[in-house]
Amino acid sequence: MIEYFTALVIAYGLKDQNVEAVVWFENQRECHHALQEDLAEPLYDYLMDMYGNGIMMRCEVSDVISRGPIRPKVRPEKETGNG
Repeated sequence: MIEYFTALVIAYGLKDQNVEAVVWFENQRECHHALQEDLAEPLYDYLMDMYGNGIMMRCEVSDVISRGPIRPKVRPEKETGNG
């Protein structure tokens, strides 16, 4: 199975600028686990209190492969010798 590096993104507005804080994971599963376990929730809540409802937290899958497909090893060729 191919896996891709995945970013946990917290996006919010600061004055007139859009800002994103990013934490990288090796795959989407790990990112979603961090979301489900509320690991970033204290920071999210803090930013929500400071900057209001214009905040969003999500997992974004990149196009960079972190783990490629597992390929079977090539069998060694049999020696054909008469001896």
